[in-house]
Amino acid sequence: MELTGKVAVVSGGGSGIGRATALALIERGASVVVADIDIAGAEETVRMAASRGGKAAARRCDVTRSEDLAAAFTAATAEFGRFDVAFNNAGIGGEDIFSDEAGDWQRIVNIDLTAVIDATRIAVREMRRGGKPGVIINTASMGGLLPMPDSPVYAAAKAGVVNFSRSLGYLAADSNIRVNAICPSFVDTPLVRRSGEERMQEVGRLVGGILEPEDIAAGVIELIEDDSRFGSVMRVTIRGGRDFVREVRPF
Repeated sequence: MELTGKVAVVSGGGSGIGRATALALIERGASVVVADIDIAGAEETVRMAASRGGKAAARRCDVTRSEDLAAAFTAATAEFGRFDVAFNNAGIGGEDIFSDEAGDWQRIVNIDLTAVIDATRIAVREMRRGGKPGVIINTASMGGLLPMPDSPVYAAAKAGVVNFSRSLGYLAADSNIRVNAICPSFVDTPLVRRSGEERMQEVGRLVGGILEPEDIAAGVIELIEDDSRFGSVMRVTIRGGRDFVREVRPF
């Protein structure tokens, strides 16, 4: 998909990977709805976009609320006249499942998996209504492809995103909508920094280094622009750069 003149909705666009991707989309001529529960962060991304000559709008969005997701997608058409791309990126991490008395693990599933399914469902509906080609990119993780003993619920949620996205490859032929997933390794984001500098450095040593949000944004742009990719899963790692896991095509 050629991005000039297109309109994208980026969840979690107020910081980290979402912000980097929103700005990368702007640089390629797209307009962006920046959706985030942190409206101040979303508005800052909009200001950054404006400073680069781009068009963006902020929208407060709790991705666990279907009505917020629907409003973010319809805002694309209301603000910019069309809706072409959804980057379902908002997510959380962190868990100690065996001492979790507050049910925090359920929140991880709700945000990292259930909300992605719901956002994809609503985005497909809106794209079909518009009658134009569409692209949906879902943020998974290398933890969705490999075991994570210290974060098994996070790993399970991200594995769900991977296979959910793979399973929707048929939409390319059915509705001219391409759904793909991206699996970053360890990325320097505000979410990750909350674990502390020592933990960041420890994990960085284990995986060979720490990626920047812009590294993931470049992968998202590639998945959007490459019309041959549907039901695909891109890995982004320090050692391997950007590559793809085994392709699964629709029956």
